[in-house]
Amino acid sequence: MKSVKKVLLVLVVAILGISVTFLLNGCEKKKSAVKETFKIGLIAPLSGPAGYLGEGMKNAIFLAKDHLKDTKYNYEILVEDDQLDPKMTASAASNLLDIDKVDVVMSVEAAMAAVIAPMVKSHDKLSFGITAVSSNADGEYSFLHWTPAMEQAAVIVNEFKNKGIKKVAIFRSVSLEDWTAYVDALKKLVADTDIKIVAEHSFTDDTKDFRSMIAQAKSTKPDIYFLVVPTPAVEILTKQLKEAGNKAPLTSIESFEVTEQPELFEGYWYSSASEPNQAYRDAYQAKYNKNQTICSANIYDMFNLTVRAIEDVQSEDRPTRAQIAAELKKIRNFPGALGNLSVGDDGVVVSKAQLKMIKDGKVTPIGE
Repeated sequence: MKSVKKVLLVLVVAILGISVTFLLNGCEKKKSAVKETFKIGLIAPLSGPAGYLGEGMKNAIFLAKDHLKDTKYNYEILVEDDQLDPKMTASAASNLLDIDKVDVVMSVEAAMAAVIAPMVKSHDKLSFGITAVSSNADGEYSFLHWTPAMEQAAVIVNEFKNKGIKKVAIFRSVSLEDWTAYVDALKKLVADTDIKIVAEHSFTDDTKDFRSMIAQAKSTKPDIYFLVVPTPAVEILTKQLKEAGNKAPLTSIESFEVTEQPELFEGYWYSSASEPNQAYRDAYQAKYNKNQTICSANIYDMFNLTVRAIEDVQSEDRPTRAQIAAELKKIRNFPGALGNLSVGDDGVVVSKAQLKMIKDGKVTPIGE
């Protein structure tokens, strides 16, 4: 009898052991089936004068997420407002990195990228910025996606030559590094030509009275005024130029798109980043019932490039910052909203510049 009990006990223990094994294997399978999540933080001017710009960027990143197909990982988006103020950028980045534990921080403008760069490096994370200042990218921790200043300025100078423009008056903001890069590039390109800078006025973004500058510039009889000025100063300056009876045309790099009053610039040509493809424009219009804004397509592409890099890492473990950066730099001819994109070893994703005009209050690429 004792031997029978002993056999039964052994059988029970064996059955329990097998059951526990199956249970643990089932839990392990269930655990491995749960996707890990990567967090992507966006810092944008959601309020203030450039609020519409931030709204477009926010819309674009969520549109990109909507367009994702089956992925190995989940992607969560967190958004912070910085009003294009570097102090607010630092606070927003701290929230994203220290509290939300994001893996990537995206932003717009050189000054903001410069604030974010050391912060992501200290956290061993990535940043992806929209800026024409290529020194803000290192290809390891920091990447950027925008049209280089020299390429944008080349479009302007080429049109000066086509139109026989010889005398240029410059109005420039010194508050943002990107604007400075555009003016410096233009001056470099005209240095060995017969195009002359006959007046140049620099000021901060909070300037509201340009009348004395306008009077001095008018006295030089320029063929054209080159404005590299953000909103709302660009609207104030343009109105005061018209009030002063100015008849010379205006041109710019980007400024005529960074406004909610495009009708002020009706008929003026300028240079900016190339327009996104029709598929992106249609998708944006369909989802938000409005036209896409400048920088939105860049954010759309930056999100998709980042996801592509994360998904391409071949590892059983969660991809690291270094692995994602390495995969980003392998990307060539990626079909983005802004054309076929490649990531350089320096971390720069280059898109082309394009000549445009404000026509019927809308951005219209010249030649389309």
